[in-house]
Amino acid sequence: MRDESVGLGVGMGVLSAIFVAGLLVPIRDWLGASNVALVLAIVVVVAAIVGGRIAGAATSVAAALAFDFFYTRPYYTLRIDKREDVIAAVLLLVLGVIVGELGVLRAGSRREAALNAMAAKRLETVAAVVATGAPLEDVWPVVRQAMIDQLDLVECRFEVIPFDLPLVEIDRTGHLASNALRYEDGGFALPPEGAAIRVTHGRRLLGRMVLVPGAPHGTTRAERRVGVALADQLAVAAARNTTLHPLT
Repeated sequence: MRDESVGLGVGMGVLSAIFVAGLLVPIRDWLGASNVALVLAIVVVVAAIVGGRIAGAATSVAAALAFDFFYTRPYYTLRIDKREDVIAAVLLLVLGVIVGELGVLRAGSRREAALNAMAAKRLETVAAVVATGAPLEDVWPVVRQAMIDQLDLVECRFEVIPFDLPLVEIDRTGHLASNALRYEDGGFALPPEGAAIRVTHGRRLLGRMVLVPGAPHGTTRAERRVGVALADQLAVAAARNTTLHPLT
């Protein structure tokens, strides 16, 4: 989740829990402590949905302390004498953590779906150009831009044999063939010097795409497999040429 959403969820959640708990004090004998706990639970759920696990946990702590302070005897202290009130306070805390975690998982699923949709659109765009029989010089800019957008690159180039430098390669499964990788934001970052995807047509090695990242950015295997599919589209166009040359 975005930092703004987390901060908003924490701030509003904590303040709302304290405000609601204080607001209900005049009717606590009529309402009952168990019903107050349910009201505070609603506040915790809303904060967790907005801000995720951090906001949910922070709000649940605030709600538990407010419940203890205003609704458990002795009032206006942070001591609890009854076992039922201890259980209610603990359950508020657990609720916030669980709902917050579910919110994070839901946000992650939505983000993954959006990324998959964008990847499919890039592949469709490239495939449409290749299907027209366009020459390599026309296909390359489309493939290059799609690869840059897909893997958040600052540079993407096509090299022909012999290759200049050895680079970590991405195989057809999207695996990065290296034991020295940095984990960033849900995936492995490409090496600073770049990684390579071989461009092959049948058994013929046509060259490789060199992918140079910008700031460290994690890439998932699924994202890298889309990169491999883009390289395959380039291979179709490159195979039509009897001679190949580097492209930038």
